[in-house]
Amino acid sequence: MRVTDRMLFDLATRAGGRARGRLEEATGRAATGIRVAHPGDDPAAAGLIALHRASAARLDAIREVAGRASDELGTVDAALSDVASGLSRARELAVQLSSAPYDARARAGGAVEVRGILAAAVASLGAQVAGRYVFGGRVDGAPPFDAAGNYLGDAGVRQVEIAPGILQDASVRADVAVKGAGGGVDVLATLDALATALAANDPVAARATLDLLERGTAQIASARTQAGVAMAALDASAIASRTARDDARAQEAGIAEVDAIEAASQLALAERALEAALTATAQGFGMTLLDKLR
Repeated sequence: MRVTDRMLFDLATRAGGRARGRLEEATGRAATGIRVAHPGDDPAAAGLIALHRASAARLDAIREVAGRASDELGTVDAALSDVASGLSRARELAVQLSSAPYDARARAGGAVEVRGILAAAVASLGAQVAGRYVFGGRVDGAPPFDAAGNYLGDAGVRQVEIAPGILQDASVRADVAVKGAGGGVDVLATLDALATALAANDPVAARATLDLLERGTAQIASARTQAGVAMAALDASAIASRTARDDARAQEAGIAEVDAIEAASQLALAERALEAALTATAQGFGMTLLDKLR
């Protein structure tokens, strides 16, 4: 087969085109730092990039939700702390005013103070975060207690994801912690009973609330412990999710991005390859033309 000038030209053109293509690819990688810009660049790598990207997004969502849930439980704990302080003061009044030296006038004054403690407790239990009542269970669009201390929420417990597929309780059942559902003490009803006894100048009835007040205080403390344990789990989840998210992003970058030194080296090699292709083509055609002139 006779090799013609046209065949040599076509071969040189294709070789030069391939060299230019490699140079453009190397230039793009060096300029952007991206190795896989499109799935067609490396289908297998593109699949891994998509997987790591989705994992990072989910972990970031878990971190954000866990952080918000922890903040809500902080609000719950602060409200229960206020209720506990009110119960402590109410118990002091019950001990003091159920003794003989105090008269009806003193007990009437104590009744007013206990009514104030009850109202403050109801107000504290109406705490909201981002417009949502945190003590109402799943009924979080309206105050969970009315002015008389009746519970208007439900027995639902909010849960959030703290790791892929793992849920954590992120609320406290106010019907149990405050109203004593399941055999506990109705804290608000006990405060009302103490206020009623003091207003009626009935030291015996006032003294009868002491045990209930003590049990109610322990009940509130138990709910705060529950909230604290959940907060710790949520905070740990937020930290772990952040670390795992950063790792997923690093793995994605390791696949999608190029090493700066490697990119510069590949660019230099591509430039030399193109120069070599152009030089060989020029020399080849120079020799062919010279041969014809001889």
